[in-house]
Amino acid sequence: MNVSDIRKLMESMAQTGLTEFEWSTETEKIRLERKPALAPIVGETPGDTSTLLQALSHLSSLNAAASAPDSAAPAAPAEEATPAEPAGQLVTSPVVGIYYAAPSPDSDPFIRIGSTVEKGAPLCIIEAMKLMNEVTSPWSGVVLEILAENGQRVEYGQPLFRIGGI
Repeated sequence: MNVSDIRKLMESMAQTGLTEFEWSTETEKIRLERKPALAPIVGETPGDTSTLLQALSHLSSLNAAASAPDSAAPAAPAEEATPAEPAGQLVTSPVVGIYYAAPSPDSDPFIRIGSTVEKGAPLCIIEAMKLMNEVTSPWSGVVLEILAENGQRVEYGQPLFRIGGI
């Protein structure tokens, strides 16, 4: 990958609003990350990518130096730790509609945090176009989180529950 290709990628990222890009082969690896609406660096005109390209070049030389076996070289600073995804798997809404935690207003909810559920057990109901759609557990486990409120409108694919293994 040459500087021209990197410039094209950076321009595409700016035009599409993409904030991260990573590409690698056996011999090359590139990761681009941009923050939305960054202020220009002093002396840099808006849209000028030369400073970023110089930084990329410097980073690649640092990476090459770091990968060379040199016991006298100081350890590189640790990367910023990203928060780990909470344990368990998400159950998402299969439709757009209204979330109901119980089969009727005067009934107890199907589940509570800490409840043990079996695969196929009802978790909630989502009303969509006057139809009541029962959402069931795709696996057995323990309810770790309930991510929707009773009577709340939910979107397709919206996380509803987090269920962890037993």
